[in-house]
Amino acid sequence: MENLYGLYLAREGTVVRLPVNPETYKISRDNDNGEYNVLGVGPIMIPRTPKLKAAEWSGLFPGRPDFGAVLTTGQFQPPKFYIDFLQSAMEEKARLRFVANRYLEDGTPIFDTNMEVLVTSFHTEERGGETGDFYYELGLTEYRDYSAKTVKLQQEKGKPAEASSEETRDIPAGQLTVGMDVTVNGNYYSSSYGAGPHGTFSGFRGKISRIVANDPQRPCPYHITTSSGGARGWVKKAQIQAVGQ
Repeated sequence: MENLYGLYLAREGTVVRLPVNPETYKISRDNDNGEYNVLGVGPIMIPRTPKLKAAEWSGLFPGRPDFGAVLTTGQFQPPKFYIDFLQSAMEEKARLRFVANRYLEDGTPIFDTNMEVLVTSFHTEERGGETGDFYYELGLTEYRDYSAKTVKLQQEKGKPAEASSEETRDIPAGQLTVGMDVTVNGNYYSSSYGAGPHGTFSGFRGKISRIVANDPQRPCPYHITTSSGGARGWVKKAQIQAVGQ
């Protein structure tokens, strides 16, 4: 039976599935509450915004596709491919999309994890007698957009300034954009190259999360998620109908 449970990392339209699922992995999020002692009251706790989510695990990049647990035999990549991908993401401070697609053994989907992350730690190790294989430890931390938002002030002489937002541009009819609510039908795939059929949509209501617009050779350049952000797969433009159009 095909193992549909998978961990994915995506950057600028390139989606990488880990070739071997780790034995365990942890996603944690701690509170940043403040604890104080107040005279006459005793210890109290002040609730604050939770800290960033963190994911970490140890795993294997096999040197050969015939290793029994490899999930990417049809698109096998050597360890160097994954090592270069993660090292460059860390060195270039690139944002990655981390997706965990969870399925039961019978193929029933559970909930997904889908969040933007930064690579905060990455270590590799080679072991004697296992030439070509690389063991690794990976740490990811949730990314939050901290860019400043600007407000345009309009002021007439003798009157207080009033804040107004910039007018949004109308989206041309028929144009598909990231974040758009859509209905999708037909097969969806694990990569934008149309490799690895992942499932079939039938009147599926979701969102466009990513568009590969700079490579016309990719047959499935639109990535679809659930309305809540759970990753599903890549499809062709002809399979998509924007909601309301």
